[in-house]
Amino acid sequence: MRTPSSLDRIAESYVDRLIELQPEVAIDIGAPLGERTISDFSPAGESASTDLRRAVLAEAKEAADRDQLDAVDQVTLSALEWDLSIQQELADAGLTVGTLNNIDSPLQQIRDPFTLMPMESEADWEDVIRRVEAVPEAYRSYISGLGHAIENGRTPTKVQVQAALVDLKAQRGQLDPYARLRQEFRASDVAEDQQMAGRLELAIVGAQGATHDFATWLNHTVLPRATNHDGVGRDEYILHSARFLGTRIDPEETYQWALEELLHIHMRQQQIVDELFEPGLPVSHALQNLNNDPEHQLHGTAELVRWMKETSNAAVEFLADRHFTVTPQMRELDCMISPAGDGGIFYTAPTDDFSRPGTMWWAVPPGVEVFHTWQEKTTVYHEGMPGHHMQLSRAVSMKDTLNRWRRQLCWFSGHGEGWALYAEELMNELGFLPHSAEQLGMLDAQRLRAARVLVDIGVHLGLQRPSSAYLSSIGISDSMYEGAAVNSPYLNLGETDVPSDVWDRNDLWAFMHSNVAMDPSFLEFETTRYLGWPGQASSYKMGQRVWESVRDSWQKRHPDEPLRTFHDRALALGGLPLAVLEDVMGRD
Repeated sequence: MRTPSSLDRIAESYVDRLIELQPEVAIDIGAPLGERTISDFSPAGESASTDLRRAVLAEAKEAADRDQLDAVDQVTLSALEWDLSIQQELADAGLTVGTLNNIDSPLQQIRDPFTLMPMESEADWEDVIRRVEAVPEAYRSYISGLGHAIENGRTPTKVQVQAALVDLKAQRGQLDPYARLRQEFRASDVAEDQQMAGRLELAIVGAQGATHDFATWLNHTVLPRATNHDGVGRDEYILHSARFLGTRIDPEETYQWALEELLHIHMRQQQIVDELFEPGLPVSHALQNLNNDPEHQLHGTAELVRWMKETSNAAVEFLADRHFTVTPQMRELDCMISPAGDGGIFYTAPTDDFSRPGTMWWAVPPGVEVFHTWQEKTTVYHEGMPGHHMQLSRAVSMKDTLNRWRRQLCWFSGHGEGWALYAEELMNELGFLPHSAEQLGMLDAQRLRAARVLVDIGVHLGLQRPSSAYLSSIGISDSMYEGAAVNSPYLNLGETDVPSDVWDRNDLWAFMHSNVAMDPSFLEFETTRYLGWPGQASSYKMGQRVWESVRDSWQKRHPDEPLRTFHDRALALGGLPLAVLEDVMGRD
């Protein structure tokens, strides 16, 4: 067992101090809450975070200058400097206060963590009630943050404000998160505690009122000032991209690579379609045929959860100790339906003691009852084994080597999501997608990630959209593209303010609608996400590109080693910036 170093203690202390400022971190990793239960989303809250980052960087530099660092410390130092420095660059550019989007902004950070909070003991419910009581103040701090952003020329876009208003309306109706807490309390072991029940009821009324008041303010104050320009520009995009990747890219080179990658994926799809159906049948028609085939359908969320569990269990049994090191705790993987109902699919890592297991979540929109196994089998491998669950639960299990920050908080989307895409392709190579339809599903998912590199970079950098000749080469006719644009849900927001030959949100919708076999309700969520979260969507495919490059280089240097050795060594490092992963594995 490795003896913790002074740098480890600094990293551990950083986790504790970060939890004091951002309690959502504690909920995410299953750590105890302190006095504060919701972050301060105002400029003052960001100022406190800036002070913390600068202090930790100074402490880490002092430790590195004073002490002899072992190999683990050297990786910790590189990762910590990357993480805190890029966060500070974003803060210095004014990009961290007053954010608003449909997936990762204070709007979701106020509501979503309740899903992960334990609700069994009296102490659990005390924390829940304290957090519900803090919701009105959280919205006040968020209004301060949004007001600050607007005053400094960073007005939210019409798309994101409209999406937020739809979300807030749902929170006051069928998807009310606080009404769900009331139901959970009544079903708990502490339901007879009248004093606690009264406090919870008062807190719920306050939280519901604050939600309504925030929606009113957003509608009357922010929406009239919202901008119709979705792109953030090259300089800002590069900053966001570096935060998600942990490396810096040339966006124009990446865009050209994605054009070629999408064409390559289409050719693979067309080859399968020619063999499975009939030569020359368009890929889009084949995917629709599969959607209509009862053999590949599940009905209802209960059947979906059962199938997810069975599929993930089979993967665990095959992979464990054959292609990966899998500890006993890592074998447990929950599959749940998220109450958010926004169309997202995601994974939450286990707590440090594995008392809360790793979990796949599916936020099924209201009214969606049919699910397609040909398309979603690869999603289970992405979120579960050998994807996020393998990667993140393996990191959590490394207590003898890694500090808590390395195990639980060092997360870069390019590293984590890139691994999950690598895992999808790996399961195909290992024969876990035996049906040609399932291989099409995997390629459909890969095509989604390649396509969104194009729309993410294209919209935010204002690049020229692909020609008709290119669209034809990937199986998209002018009529498909134009028809999708006419039905775009964003047209009701009016024309955008970019030239007609440049990417805009209507092109984004048309391109994605023509490229992937995704239910429109899911696709609407996805496309809104790309517009409001620059750099994140492209990080998946870019991360996969780096992972495959790192693996190929490693195998050339170690031709006699099994692939399991590469997997175990890479995953034992925990989450890393991609630049650090390339450096460390390049020296192995």
